[in-house]
Amino acid sequence: MSYTYVLCHGFGFSHTYWRPLVPFLDGESLFFDSSFQAKKNQHYIGVGHSLGFQKLNNSGIKFDFLIGLHGFLNFCGHDAYERKIREQNLNRIIELFQHNPYKTLNMFYKSCQYPDPIPQHIDTNILLSDLQSMKKHSTFCGYPTLIIGSDNDEIVPLSLINDNFLGVKNVTIAEIQNGAHSLGFFKPKEVSIQLKSFINTL
Repeated sequence: MSYTYVLCHGFGFSHTYWRPLVPFLDGESLFFDSSFQAKKNQHYIGVGHSLGFQKLNNSGIKFDFLIGLHGFLNFCGHDAYERKIREQNLNRIIELFQHNPYKTLNMFYKSCQYPDPIPQHIDTNILLSDLQSMKKHSTFCGYPTLIIGSDNDEIVPLSLINDNFLGVKNVTIAEIQNGAHSLGFFKPKEVSIQLKSFINTL
């Protein structure tokens, strides 16, 4: 069966995040944005990075499979203690972004260990809306889903992935070492192996 990959990057990133991964995908790759139109009778695999996973989950597109790289549905988590801390940190980032968006994005890129420069032209209104959307909890769409996390990710740690998805029907959780918050960029071969193994076993 032929699949089309629908790629959605996370907060603050651009389509260039997917540059290392696309050559490892055995099918057409499309970027998800507000103008994306799904075609009838097309088989789609959604691949979302961080907030991008939540956007794909909420998109209404019929996916054969969903893949989340540091994916989440509830960024602040369910655990009361951890949620309080993550909400405080998120509110602080929103405050910093409103004051100085480029400085905040630069700080965020460093925490992700992401080497590409910040895009020259950013829509601060969209990015602020993205940050605020992380306070919301999405309902899982239920498609067969693989969530891949990294052992050294400080933004969406494995503990948060487990908080969101452990025990959820149709969700498989996997781990890749040393990918920070940029698995698709730093570990494209490993991601593609996990992705293809997941699809081929279903």
